[in-house]
Amino acid sequence: MSEKIKILMLGDSRSGKTCFMVGMYTAIQDSSTFSLKATDPDEGIRLTLLWSAIVDGTGDERWPPTADQNTIYNFELCYAYKPLIDFEWLDYRGSSMLDLSSDDNVRELRDYAAESNGFFFCISGKYLKDPVTDANLQKIAIQSKANLMGKYLQYLSIDRRPARKKSFPIIIIVTQYDYCYRREKRELMEDVKKMFPPLFAPNSGWLVMICPITLGKELAQDKDNGKIEPKNLDVPVAFVLYCILAEQARSQQQEVRKIEDQLDILESSNLIKKWINRAEIRALDRKLKKADIQLKKTIQMIKILEQDLSSNLSSTDIYLSGKKIKIDLN
Repeated sequence: MSEKIKILMLGDSRSGKTCFMVGMYTAIQDSSTFSLKATDPDEGIRLTLLWSAIVDGTGDERWPPTADQNTIYNFELCYAYKPLIDFEWLDYRGSSMLDLSSDDNVRELRDYAAESNGFFFCISGKYLKDPVTDANLQKIAIQSKANLMGKYLQYLSIDRRPARKKSFPIIIIVTQYDYCYRREKRELMEDVKKMFPPLFAPNSGWLVMICPITLGKELAQDKDNGKIEPKNLDVPVAFVLYCILAEQARSQQQEVRKIEDQLDILESSNLIKKWINRAEIRALDRKLKKADIQLKKTIQMIKILEQDLSSNLSSTDIYLSGKKIKIDLN
């Protein structure tokens, strides 16, 4: 890729971000044709050991400690164990969302957010096990830090309006969904929307997925001994990369058409002009072949991601400017 893909993950320190990260890294290959590879082998081993503790451990020892610092991960998304896409991921320390703007952590967040291709907002299902009402909305928004996550977009002045013809995917991940199984999905989705109203405003241009995930449906009742049965851990990553690659494909198609138009003008001229411009024609021809190869690679990666998403989108809701939409994967 010409630009490094960057993803920013925000959430309260108790939102299960670390467990999601660990589970996503090591568990999705058991239920998906995809897997993740850490660029740093030692980091990969650390994540694998943390997952082993979650699966085999009991009591407090099975759960990783809360992150006390911002962590940047570098991953390769692999298909059938073959590298497909490189991307970078910042897990932002939840407690530091309350730091002052002069703090180094906040400055790091602002710089990273400005360069990001997509956001993950993590909200624990613990806050959504009961309906969100006008009476408890503010309390839940503060406890889950949803109020801070949403305002960061405003503070950072990230302009993603449709006029720029660029989608900026935001995935609201309902972690620990095991707390919400008794709730109707439609009602739950509406409650999530109440926590981030600007993202669902008409004509806002925001592309938002709401995705419930869980490490196991027994964990809400018995987190120390409940069975680990991951669900949907691969969907947020696959969707955000799908959106990013689809945007890149559109840009690459425009570049191919631009080069083709330039070639058509030069090649439609008379023989003398064609002879004079022969070096430029050859250079454009090479440029066109290179651009076409890159476009075909991007389309191939998109089709591979479609295979995974096509069977998993039923448990999610996707919105554009507040309107529920369907992503055409055919």
